[in-house]
This record gives sequence, C-alpha cells and structure tokens, in this order.
Amino acid sequence: MTDQDRNISSSFAKGLAVLAVFDAATPTLTLAEIARRTGQDRATARRGALTLVQAGYLRQQGRVLSLTPKVLALSGGFLQANHFGRKIQPVLNRHAASLDAEITLATLDQGRVLLLAQSTVEHAPITYGFTAGAHIPLVHTSLGRMLMACLTVEDAAEVLAHAEIPRHTEQSLTEPAQILSRVSLARERGYAVTDSEFETGIVGYAVPVSRPGQTPIVVGSSSPRGVSPAQDTERSLRALQVCAAELRQSQALAEL
Repeated sequence: MTDQDRNISSSFAKGLAVLAVFDAATPTLTLAEIARRTGQDRATARRGALTLVQAGYLRQQGRVLSLTPKVLALSGGFLQANHFGRKIQPVLNRHAASLDAEITLATLDQGRVLLLAQSTVEHAPITYGFTAGAHIPLVHTSLGRMLMACLTVEDAAEVLAHAEIPRHTEQSLTEPAQILSRVSLARERGYAVTDSEFETGIVGYAVPVSRPGQTPIVVGSSSPRGVSPAQDTERSLRALQVCAAELRQSQALAEL
C-alpha cells in the first residue's frame, strides 16, 4: 500500500459513486439497482445510500431512492468560486443572442461530455433541455469530438477505447478508426463539425477554449441543417471562436 492509498477513504469514494449513478434516464433507483450500477455488493451500497439519506443528499420513498436539491450545493461552490455567473454566463448569453442559437461550455468526464454551462436565449431553434452537470455522448457530438481533439493522439485513442459507441442515427460512425480520423481532422483544423450523428438533421459545431496542456474545455452549438451549409458552418464557427477567445481572455477557466 502506498502513502497515497493510506490517505484515501474507500468508503467515501463508494458513497460518491452512489451519487453518480443517478441521471436523467434513472432519476430513481432501488438499492439493488444502485449496487448493480456501482459494482458494489448489496451491503456496501445499502450503507452508502442510507448514509446519504441521513445526510440529506438522497430521499427514500418506499423501495426507491432519488437525489434531493441539496446536491446542488456541491456544484454551487464550484460555480461561484470560478465566477460562472459573473464572467462566463454573460459571455455565453451575449454570443448566443448574436448567433440566435444556444452555446454550451463543456469538458471531459470519464469518457463522456460534461456540460459546465449553457446560454439562455429565447426562441433558439434547437433546445435539448440539458443543464449544467448533465452528461451527453462523447463520440457522436461535436463537443465530444473537439474534446478528444484537445488530447494527444494516444490519449484520445485510449478514451475512445473505453467509450460507448452506440448508433444514434444512420449517420453515426461506429468504426473507431473512422472516429479517430475525424478527431485528428478536428485537431488539425481547430474545430469539429458533426452532421446528423447524434440527431437526424442537426449539425453540431465546437471549438476549443482551453490551451494545449490545460484541462480540455470547449464551446459548441447546434442548428438544423440549412439551405446554405457552408455559410451556416462559417457563421457558427466564427461566433464560437470569438466566444472562446473572450472566455480565454477572462481567465475564468484557467484554473479548471
């Protein structure tokens, strides 16, 4: 056992794993389902879940458990400490209004795209209803492709090797070599574009915010395929690049 291992609380880590299994697809879970999804035995999952109920982070109703609003306090400290409300949200909102489309800020989290923030713009043509803290697929979204492009060639291949590759649409790429080729192209160009791979008829755009060597962070947007695809792409990418440049200049994301 290393010194680092001695300083780690396995019980605490297992409790955090219990919190992480709840998502939009499974807002309520039984103890048996929690044990299966975390890979813990029933007794360990039960102790972790009931501890979280006692602490107020989970609610138990009969056999099922669900998250409580108290979990928002965990992310609230992060968002406030990094000035999301003052330095990041206004930038996203302003550029989204000029683009007339939502803009999303995202990073990489255990083989998935983690949304850090999203603009609020009225009458946007595409609104998926995702919020900060939500996960979306990595492989078939422009955000995910650009995040992988922010990694080295070796690290991107490693992430893809452990990622799920479902077929969302007929256009979804499923061959790892093809996907890595698109990632390499995004790395070379400095932007990623996906067309109908996550949802039919929807084009996704993403550009990097982080600098090489930093935690991968990107901004992206989506729109219906228009009558002038080249012009739509140029306009969307230009707006995202200006948005990314302003976020970099603010230094709000430099320590993430």
